[in-house]
Amino acid sequence: MTPLEDVGRLGLLSRDITGTTGTAPRGPFTKTQPSRTAAYPALWNHHTELETQLIYQPDCQLRVRSGMEEKASKIWETAGRTHLTRDFRINSQPLAVAFTEDPCIGGTAWPNVNFAKKSWDYAFALWSNSTLELLYFWWHSTRQQSSKARMSIRAAEKLSVLDFRVLSKTQLQKAKTIFGQFKDPRKHFAPAYLTREDKTRELLDYKVLCEWLGFGEDVFKAVRQLAHKWCAEPSVHAGKQRNKNTPLAI
Repeated sequence: MTPLEDVGRLGLLSRDITGTTGTAPRGPFTKTQPSRTAAYPALWNHHTELETQLIYQPDCQLRVRSGMEEKASKIWETAGRTHLTRDFRINSQPLAVAFTEDPCIGGTAWPNVNFAKKSWDYAFALWSNSTLELLYFWWHSTRQQSSKARMSIRAAEKLSVLDFRVLSKTQLQKAKTIFGQFKDPRKHFAPAYLTREDKTRELLDYKVLCEWLGFGEDVFKAVRQLAHKWCAEPSVHAGKQRNKNTPLAI
């Protein structure tokens, strides 16, 4: 494990993208409705009903303010495909990291993360939505309200993640292959507080731990037991209960 800042670079604060200072613009963009032909697409806010799969679509586009074309071009250089949530509502939202198939700018809720190698995007998205990294995220975040895990960009830089630098080319290719399997429209993640009974999360844990990283099934089963304990924490479920007729995914 290593701090995220050692392997990736976080995107900008939203006020540096669209903000104003008094009556003067601070950011070079204004935010408007999404478009398939947008020159500057962005992923800005949470839409819980759309966050059940690893692939996410940009939810807005950015328009360049007059006279700020050069600054807009520099900010666009920070665009990326992986986006880390800053405000994770564990009892309603499934994803800690969302993936956009094409690079886009990350806004208030979803600053993007850029890596030296594109292959790390797939590895980051897989690892970050597995049970172990959900726990790292929860532990590292500010938890002043039940089931809400918040994190500033500066704090996110210190978040422990898998050290992608030590992965072999074969392992990185395997991560991309596994990621492709989760593009299946039938694979939907439940909110994180249901991790212990979420069959898609269980499958992701197995793929990540056993098929990708080479651990035995004993480790996988231990992680699923850990998920059971984590989801029993009041700060995770905030009073929401699972369906008693749903068997645990272990």
